[in-house]
Amino acid sequence: MKRKEKGRLWLWLAILVMLAAAILAGYFWGMEQGRKEAEKPALEKAPPPKQPAPLEQAPVAKGPVILPESKDLKPPDEKTTCERIEQEIQDYFKYLNGKGYVRHLGEGVDAYAQFKAMSRKLSARQPIPAGEGIDSSIITDNIFWFFRVLDKNDFRLIRDILKNDGEHLEPTLDLFYRWSTLGSRCPDPEGIRPSRDMLYHYAGFFMNTIGGRSYLSRRPMGLRLLCSYYALLILQEADKQGKNSYGIDVLPFIGPLAREIALYPDFRFKQNYLKNLQDMEREYLKKRQ
Repeated sequence: MKRKEKGRLWLWLAILVMLAAAILAGYFWGMEQGRKEAEKPALEKAPPPKQPAPLEQAPVAKGPVILPESKDLKPPDEKTTCERIEQEIQDYFKYLNGKGYVRHLGEGVDAYAQFKAMSRKLSARQPIPAGEGIDSSIITDNIFWFFRVLDKNDFRLIRDILKNDGEHLEPTLDLFYRWSTLGSRCPDPEGIRPSRDMLYHYAGFFMNTIGGRSYLSRRPMGLRLLCSYYALLILQEADKQGKNSYGIDVLPFIGPLAREIALYPDFRFKQNYLKNLQDMEREYLKKRQ
C-alpha cells in the first residue's frame, strides 16, 4: 500500500511539474514573439488607430470675445456683449422654470425671483476670508455661514438643480462667471449682480477658510473643482487690481487644484482649465523671482 501511495504521489508531482513547465514555456514564447514583433520594420506594422478629434474647448473667461477683423464682421461692442450675456441668463432661468422639479417646489415658484433674493442675501452679509487663526469666532461663523444666510427653500432649489442638471454644470458656471464679473461695464438695473468686493470675499472664503473648504469638500467632486477654479480666477483678478485686501496667497492653491483637475475624467473643457492654471502659476512664480 505504501508503495502504491508513493507511486501516486510521484505521478501527481510529475503532472504538476509538466503543467508548470508548459505555463512557463508559453509565457517565454509569448515574450519572444512580442520581441520579434517589436523588431519588425515599421512598414510591416499595422497603422495606429486614428485618434478621436479633440473636444471643443470652452472660451477663456477673460472678457468679451473679439471676432477676427473682416469686411463683413465687426467686433461686438460693450452694449452687444452686455445684452447677449443678460439674455443668456434670462434664457437659463426660463429653462429652469420649465423643468418639472422646479414646478414641484411650489405653485408660482420662479427660479429667477428666488435667485435674485439669494443674491441679495449673500451680498448683504459677506464672510471674512482670513484671520481664523487670530479670532476663533471667524471659524464658527464660516462653518455655519450658508445656513445662517440662506433658508431651506434656497437649499432645496440649489440641491434639485445640481441633482437634475449636473451634466450642464460646466457651461452653467462659465455663464455665471462671465455675468458676475462684468462689473461696471454693463448696466445692472435690478442691482443683483455681485460686486467685485463680494466676489473676492466669497472666493477667499472657499479657498482660504476652514468653513469654506469644508463646505466644498462635501459637494460632488466636479462642483468642488470648478468652484475652486473660478475662485482662483477671481482672486487672481483681485491681485491684478490691487484689491487683495486680506493678502490671500493664491500660489499654494494652484498646483494641487491643477493635479486634481488633470485626474478628473468628466470635464469637457479640462485642457482649457489646465492651461489657465498653468499660466496663472507661471505669472505668480515670475513675480517671486
